[in-house]
Amino acid sequence: GFGGGAVNSVEMLMQRAKQVPEPDVEVQDKVHFVFNNLSSTNLDQKEKDLLTVLNDTYMPWFCQYVVIKRAAQEANYHQLYVQFVDRLDKKLSQLLKGVIGVTIDNIKILLADDKITSSSSVRSLLKNLGSWLGCLTLMKNKPILQKDLDFKQLIVDAYERGRLIAVIPFVAKVIESCAGSRVFRPPNPWTMLVLSLLAELHPLSDLKLSIKFEIEVLCKNLNRDIKDIKPASAFKNCTVNKDGNPDWTSRDSGANLSSFKPLPTVPDARLLAAAAGMAGMGGYGGLGGGGGGG
Repeated sequence: GFGGGAVNSVEMLMQRAKQVPEPDVEVQDKVHFVFNNLSSTNLDQKEKDLLTVLNDTYMPWFCQYVVIKRAAQEANYHQLYVQFVDRLDKKLSQLLKGVIGVTIDNIKILLADDKITSSSSVRSLLKNLGSWLGCLTLMKNKPILQKDLDFKQLIVDAYERGRLIAVIPFVAKVIESCAGSRVFRPPNPWTMLVLSLLAELHPLSDLKLSIKFEIEVLCKNLNRDIKDIKPASAFKNCTVNKDGNPDWTSRDSGANLSSFKPLPTVPDARLLAAAAGMAGMGGYGGLGGGGGGG
């Protein structure tokens, strides 16, 4: 299920989409029905069903349908939809190319949306399209061209404009697909360039924990340790205003905690013993026995 925010964001993408010839409602319903009932066991039959109602005239509409109405909202089905598009691409000329083009167009629309830092539903669509783009390209050993999406520029801009909170999860979703690629898995130089930018961001103090976490999860998915990735030096000369900036944890929120005295440091063994003792007092006697280990 999706909240109202997501529906509005999808409507926004539909409104911003290029005007293309639409098939009549009956055909649209059939296409909808095919996708609603698609599974890995009936791809053959559903391909036939679809090809009986669709022709090249409605290809641009179909590309928009697959990307906006399906892939942007249904991340769980990406692998299935990629298989389906691959099969249809043999019958409908340039389908795959069209789907990738529409995907990149919509990613750019979302990246340019001012609501991206405040709306989790816009960010969610962006992440889904990031995964989808990765499945259509990197996972199949096809590059994402710099003229279509320049990842380095995207990350540097996001750093300067306070949009890392949206851009880093998106980039991580795209790059995650490299794990399944012969060509793009590390140590591929293009992939390592993107990882080096993330490795430069990761240790920055006050960077939101959610952003650091996205970077760590990506590295784990690629079987790389963040500590082993040589950081870039792309952000050294960038200026960033951290006041009211969603990418950074504000220092002020910690100010009211500074009046508390720091806790004394207690040696581990005593801490364990104290914890065991407290557990015993609380009636959890069974937990106390483990205290001596360590």
